[in-house]
Amino acid sequence: MIIANGSIIALVSLIVQNTALAILLKLTFRDEAKPYAPSTAVLYTEFFKLSLCLLVVVAQNSVSQIPALVLQIWEQKTLFLPALLYVVQSNLLYFSSKRLPPVVYIVCTQMKIITSAGFSSLLLGTTLKGSQYVSLVFLVLGIVLVQAQDIDFGTNNSTSDSAAGVFAVMLASLTSGLAGVVLERLYKDSSVSKDFIHTVWTRNLQLSLISIPFAISGVFMQAREQYYAGHFFDGYDHVVWSVIVLQTVGGIIIAFVLKFANVIMKCLAISVSICCCAVYSVCKKELQITARLIFGILIVNASVVTFSIARAKRKSSENSLNTLSSTAGSLKV
Repeated sequence: MIIANGSIIALVSLIVQNTALAILLKLTFRDEAKPYAPSTAVLYTEFFKLSLCLLVVVAQNSVSQIPALVLQIWEQKTLFLPALLYVVQSNLLYFSSKRLPPVVYIVCTQMKIITSAGFSSLLLGTTLKGSQYVSLVFLVLGIVLVQAQDIDFGTNNSTSDSAAGVFAVMLASLTSGLAGVVLERLYKDSSVSKDFIHTVWTRNLQLSLISIPFAISGVFMQAREQYYAGHFFDGYDHVVWSVIVLQTVGGIIIAFVLKFANVIMKCLAISVSICCCAVYSVCKKELQITARLIFGILIVNASVVTFSIARAKRKSSENSLNTLSSTAGSLKV
């Protein structure tokens, strides 16, 4: 009963988090809101994640192990690549969410399934089943249908913004896929020191420590003059802070989903979130209900679930390792 209740709570939380994040990201760029710098939001999110992971690690272990965790970073320089990629990805997602309706945004982010599969095959030698290849093809088809619906409904100016937004979210999916596979390869590397038993929290503590300098660099690279003239909190309101909090707790929620449910249920929760975002976009008149939109959403949902079922069956023996890898990436995503 406890497990059942835990899985329901975790899944509902994930649905709410995914839906609210996609919608609130868009609302941070609403016309009446004061402009803010997304790169600073990326930085604050990393600080929040670092603080959270630090508290959990201290509670689970001891303060004396923190220096060892920090020093181990220099022995595993592979961590620097995914840390950089996750910072780049976060900035790209802010850029794309400004230019896309929530449903198009959240649908396009599912492209990371394709990039993860590609990099996994290239770097880890993973083989896919025939059903998985079919799922990926249909996933692309569904994304194209939903994205084309947005372009048809927009004006010439919004069409240009939509194209830029889609391109940005595709790049974000590329960085997400590569970062996740690099982390998985690191976890599987037998040369990794066994002196310290890593958890999701210790790995993400290390990743956040590396990500923060990259995020600070991004702040000054994007709009240096703005921060000299004002301060980092310009334009911050309750919506922006809500997005930062949602991004911080997203990885925790996914960790609970993988603990009490499974990867398939996680994908089902994402599918429900896509439908919720579709309803929102239609109600806000960002998109019109058409057969192509509905068909595209259905194809994306079916493809995500089908691919995940095949993957779960193939990797059931590696469940514990996949849980660590997927959740570690999720905390950064």
